[in-house]
Amino acid sequence: MMSNKWLFIIVLLSCACAGNAATTLMQKDEIFNQFYADFQKAVKIGDKEQVASMTDFDDGFTWEANERFRQIKSKAAFLKNYNEMFTATIKNKIATAKPEKIDDNSFFINWHTKNLEYSLHFYRQGDGGFKFEGLAVGPY
Repeated sequence: MMSNKWLFIIVLLSCACAGNAATTLMQKDEIFNQFYADFQKAVKIGDKEQVASMTDFDDGFTWEANERFRQIKSKAAFLKNYNEMFTATIKNKIATAKPEKIDDNSFFINWHTKNLEYSLHFYRQGDGGFKFEGLAVGPY
């Protein structure tokens, strides 16, 4: 039978591990929250270079709002088309919507029109930070 001392140590370690897991999850959310606040600010002031630096062109950036924008796969093309891509509606959604957490590695902003669903996606990178990965559009 286990002594009370060992039982106490096991319970104490279990609580410490659970506390560390909760802290880690909160820290991960805070990393996203800071990233998103910086992203919102860059979009609000029209800092295209900053928005581009927060965008992941290496792992499948997509912008499905327009066939022409689907071909954007580089920072140069993104910057060239930024003003047409980031419409007043998109800017407003970024400014006002609260991103929803899909899992520890991804967040999105979602909205609907009569026939379409729009989603802006943000994904955790290998270094623990986040990047913007584009706009998905589909039927609603």
